Amino acid sequence: MIIGLLKGLIVGIIVSIPVGPLGLLCIPRTLARGRRAGLAVGLGGSASDTLYSALALFALSFISGFIEAHKGWVLLAGGLIISITGIRLLVSRRQVRHPDSVTARAMSPVRHIEGALNGFLISVTNPGTLVCMLWLFTFLNVDTATPSVMAAEWAGTSLGSATSWCLITWVISTFRDRITIGQLHILTRICGAAILLIGLASAVKSLPLLQSL
Repeated sequence: MIIGLLKGLIVGIIVSIPVGPLGLLCIPRTLARGRRAGLAVGLGGSASDTLYSALALFALSFISGFIEAHKGWVLLAGGLIISITGIRLLVSRRQVRHPDSVTARAMSPVRHIEGALNGFLISVTNPGTLVCMLWLFTFLNVDTATPSVMAAEWAGTSLGSATSWCLITWVISTFRDRITIGQLHILTRICGAAILLIGLASAVKSLPLLQSL
């Protein structure tokens, strides 16, 4: 169960890397309105990750035979998709708004709930999250035959995602007076390079499996 929990933590941390639409909403909001405002958005996304991880684990439990028989192709396809995502981040010209351009408002609890709902909707309407989780669970060889281990993997994913957003918003809010837009773009490219390397590792791992077919 401990191994399952650790694998879930890894999945949760990776899927919560703030390089997509959710990050583009969370980062400026944290810079402009403080940690709680950004954390509300991030935890909304984490709730979506919790839902998608349950769907991914149950899906794998039903199609585990198919996945095992075609594991090489799954790793290759997933690795290529992840690599393309990393390349897009490396060459991305998407702009993160400067915090001065975001209207500062007193954040009431209603605003935090609204931010969480926005984060959930942005994340849950991105089917790439589910595809990414299916690939990651396959890449990490998660156990989908033992209910207790599956529960640990699911809990780990949820915990990893929520912890990541807590740390991300804490770092940004702590150093927001020193963070520049240029530095955020550099961080995006570093994340893109890391994602590209993970995708390439998956593609390389698939080659021996494809040769044995």
